Amino acid sequence: MPLTHLDQDGKPVRVVLEERLGNELWVRPLDAGEPEPPAPILVTPRDIVVPFTPIHSTSLNTSPTVGDTASFMFSIPVIEVRRDDEQRKTFLRTRKLDEPMPTKRARAPWGYEAVFEEGAVVVEIEWIDQQFPPDEDGYASLAITLWTWLSVGPPPGTAYENLVRYLLAAARRLDLAHRQFQRIRRDLDELGNLPPGPQTRRAVFDIVGEIEMAVVALSRAVDMATKLPNLTTVPTPVPASMTAAVKTLTQLRNAYEHIEDRAQGQVWGKPDPVALTIFDWTSLLMDGAITYGPHRLELNAIQPLLLDTRSFLKTAAGEVKH
Repeated sequence: MPLTHLDQDGKPVRVVLEERLGNELWVRPLDAGEPEPPAPILVTPRDIVVPFTPIHSTSLNTSPTVGDTASFMFSIPVIEVRRDDEQRKTFLRTRKLDEPMPTKRARAPWGYEAVFEEGAVVVEIEWIDQQFPPDEDGYASLAITLWTWLSVGPPPGTAYENLVRYLLAAARRLDLAHRQFQRIRRDLDELGNLPPGPQTRRAVFDIVGEIEMAVVALSRAVDMATKLPNLTTVPTPVPASMTAAVKTLTQLRNAYEHIEDRAQGQVWGKPDPVALTIFDWTSLLMDGAITYGPHRLELNAIQPLLLDTRSFLKTAAGEVKH
């Protein structure tokens, strides 16, 4: 006989044949957006129809309320471990990042409970990071990845909570620096298309103001990242690019944060011949470099530095949780 619908909780549900195993017909509800099958399912008197709910993934949420989308954090694909027909349970586990994607979804026959045993749900920081795709320059926001990772079963204790705040503060500064330098690159590219005169001068002032804030954010992020091993055990060494950039970034940051001193030709309240060089934008506009006295930060070196710092902070956060 032809079969198109099955009753579930008093409602007719459109079903489609997933697989025939001997005289078992495994049928599932039609997926949202899936086209109607061209023909009904043919069922013979010897066939056993096994309706099931396909399960692709499980999600972690900040709230136990079903359907509360605001509490959703991320999802992980699942793999079926076994089925216990006596207990009417389907046992599942999460897929590891380096495992191949299953060729078919896990199956929970109608009326069966989907069960995750202890240790069956494994969260990996790389899996979380993949939930947030990078921009065209290869950088992806880091704060959301670290917050999500550090929110999953954090160990109690003030020291850990302090470390979480430290990591998230560094990540936010780094994300901000990335957004600002993205804008700076776009504004510098457009500068040559502006007509000479007031519009160009206004654009230059905007770019310099953006650089002042971007350098402060980047310097703080790199400085916090390089000091992280002083706060906790981090097996991964600090990248050489970060260590090499700290001095220049700190000097530039101090000049921009104390611009009122530099405007008067002073450093720490005392006259200094280097102070006024922070107002010389020649290297920025001609060579693509931010300079202050002998200190020089190439704009082309900033993107690799952002990526190195992001990678280190993410790896360190992963190591902190183990």
